[in-house]
Amino acid sequence: MENLYTSNLAIDLGTIGYEQCLRIQKNLLSRRLEGTIPDTILFLEHTPVYTTGRRDEPSNYTGISVIKTERGGDVTYHGPGQLVIYPILKLWERDGKIDVRGFVVKLENIVIRSLGKFGFDASVGEEPGIWVSYGGEKKKVASMGLAIEKGISYHGISINTGKEVLEGFSRINPCGMDSSVMGYVNINRDDLIPVLVSEFSEVFGRFHMDSPECLLVK
Repeated sequence: MENLYTSNLAIDLGTIGYEQCLRIQKNLLSRRLEGTIPDTILFLEHTPVYTTGRRDEPSNYTGISVIKTERGGDVTYHGPGQLVIYPILKLWERDGKIDVRGFVVKLENIVIRSLGKFGFDASVGEEPGIWVSYGGEKKKVASMGLAIEKGISYHGISINTGKEVLEGFSRINPCGMDSSVMGYVNINRDDLIPVLVSEFSEVFGRFHMDSPECLLVK
């Protein structure tokens, strides 16, 4: 089946459970590998959940039930007050090799530029993630944990957009750090998503917002 889409897709799934969304990601991953859909970005908010990745360290979530995943990183929290971004993108090869680090840097810069449009001086730090200054103190406002399968990315990025998300982090050591390092940017998700779509389009080619139903009819 050929790809009938005219540009890359950006889809807002609203609020969705983690395991249901993972099934959607894997379906899209298979279809991207087949070439029947273009590069696709999912925007969403998860119902409260703890997940951990390939650097899993159980001492960072004592007494907490977690979902183990294929992504990079350690334990983290997803829930209300957080915008999650899952890019299902084909990574182009350079000299016969996939430039994963270069891809990560592109994603980091997309988030940094997007937050900058709202007045936040965001940057990467010595520890993973995207950080902003709060009265001279650095706080982590975005996390990244990717998986790559046959040159296609999935899992992705979470941006803390509201104060309520901090309570979820307080029960764990997110990515092995004390939960006090976590912060938020207080941006409405409906304002942030179009800015992110524009930034993704600048780097990876044009994306347009569409409904989830668009993936069912092609």
